[in-house]
Amino acid sequence: MTAMVDDGPSHGGSGGADAYEAIFTALAHPARRRILISLNFAGGAMTAGQIAGLFAHAWPTTTRHLQLLEAAGILRHERQGRTRLYRLNNARLALARDWLTWFERDPVTAKEKVSEPDETGTAAVPAQYRGRRA
Repeated sequence: MTAMVDDGPSHGGSGGADAYEAIFTALAHPARRRILISLNFAGGAMTAGQIAGLFAHAWPTTTRHLQLLEAAGILRHERQGRTRLYRLNNARLALARDWLTWFERDPVTAKEKVSEPDETGTAAVPAQYRGRRA
């Protein structure tokens, strides 16, 4: 018998390790990322029909994407008559953000890392300077 290791906080009822896997699996597909970006620009909520209108693929494909996002806890839906309204679950998305932010800190001191040169010999460009030319 093997013990299951929980490597993070639990959100939405599943263990931390399972939560991370579900979230990052959901984020792995470009169509699902497009759904999330569109929901964010729409103020966090869209109907199923509005989401389906973003894509040229069949409705069952859109449904599968929405179901996977819901299973990961990234989306929630509510019924309004015959319409399903999908909403972002920002608390669940924060789990992914917080995990990725961990890589911006020194694992020993927890201090923010200083940008180091990458394999091309250039340091990462801070966000405030991206897109600017000298």
